[in-house]
Amino acid sequence: MEGPDSTEELGSPACLSALGGSAGSSRLSDPVTSAKEPTSTPEFWSDYQPGFRFAHSPVGTKGFFEEVSAYRLAVEPHIDGVVHFDQWAGKDVLEAGCGIGTDGARFASGGARYTGADFSGTALSLARRRFQLEGLDGRFLKSSLTHLPFRDCSFDLVFSHGVIHHIRDVESVVREFRRVLRAGGTALVMVYHRHSLNYHLTIQTVRRAAAGLLLLPGGPKVVAKVTHEPEEVLDGQRQLLTEHGLRYLTNGELFLSNNTDGPGNPYSRVYSRAELRALFGPGWRDQSTEVRYLNLRLYPGGSRLSESTAGRRLERTMGWHLYLRALRA
Repeated sequence: MEGPDSTEELGSPACLSALGGSAGSSRLSDPVTSAKEPTSTPEFWSDYQPGFRFAHSPVGTKGFFEEVSAYRLAVEPHIDGVVHFDQWAGKDVLEAGCGIGTDGARFASGGARYTGADFSGTALSLARRRFQLEGLDGRFLKSSLTHLPFRDCSFDLVFSHGVIHHIRDVESVVREFRRVLRAGGTALVMVYHRHSLNYHLTIQTVRRAAAGLLLLPGGPKVVAKVTHEPEEVLDGQRQLLTEHGLRYLTNGELFLSNNTDGPGNPYSRVYSRAELRALFGPGWRDQSTEVRYLNLRLYPGGSRLSESTAGRRLERTMGWHLYLRALRA
């Protein structure tokens, strides 16, 4: 994931030699065996990756990566039909905010010439480890997405899934995407959708009400039973309520940021289709959007509804994941 502006090379494609860099390896010298929950905002994306909450095998092992991938495909079965990983065989692909390499492994195994960029050293170490375990070729670098260290016109695809909505200076990120893409190249991004059930019902209504209950006697047990949220998430919510008081519930940005990717997340925003198209305005062409993923996991029967015919129809208008595909003009 993207974090504060900083660039430190850990491995990059050949074009970086012109910038004084050198090609790196996807090998990791020491396996990662543990990970901790973030304890402060600056550490959030450096110490935490989403897969940590959904896998039980030791972090950095083959079983860990298998569990992360299985969970991803179970909750987001649409991903193949949106991204078409095999379509990029023989193409130069940059994943901006590559995380622990879950999607990167799909691109690389499908034959893409893959480069992953991320601010988090933890994520990059795990991504390298995964590529090592699976015998995949790929290059990784530590970089801010607002200042990508690549020559102009270096890639056929810039892919960014669930990243740019965490960056305040998103306009600079989009300019960088356009700069490093070749003419006619594709940007494919996912951001959180403003006009979604998850935003209006779950975050703005249910989560806000549940957060208020955490300070009442017996409230945490009720919230845990109803939402099935991990204990550390509820502890984080209680800490935010203690620190900010009523402001935590009334400040839109503060509450949203801490209720998308977990307590301590420094920043999140949501986009409408029109807002996302406007972001990819001048200098882009053939913009198209689509919506997926209802994210009803907190509700009894939510998963069954999501997988039903009615749920599949509903997710295309009120899903949480808003995708945009645009071509560099």
